[in-house]
Amino acid sequence: MQNLSKIIGAVLLIICFAGCAVRQADLTAISTKNVELNGVDLNTLHGKRVEGEDSNFLFLFIPFGFPQLEDAVDDALAKGNGDLIVDAVIYSERWWFLVGQDIIKIKGTVVNTKETK
Repeated sequence: MQNLSKIIGAVLLIICFAGCAVRQADLTAISTKNVELNGVDLNTLHGKRVEGEDSNFLFLFIPFGFPQLEDAVDDALAKGNGDLIVDAVIYSERWWFLVGQDIIKIKGTVVNTKETK
């Protein structure tokens, strides 16, 4: 009987610490900068694969703000030293147990279109 209660307690604890990640969108290109694409071939641009994110904390199910996609994109552009993200995938994640976190992540290839001109 004690073993069964320990197993049930362990399963409930694991469920409480569980999080959820949802793929929100797949985008060909995204940017928060003013990008001039005249004469730029997106297929020939080379960059590095990066991940940007923005997050906010939860306490007892009360959010302290909401993560913003714009801030996640700006984070990725800064990490990749570019002005455009191609082949972007956007995810939202959440985890909690008394405290928690909401996260928006964007993964993609950051390119600098100004270098091609």
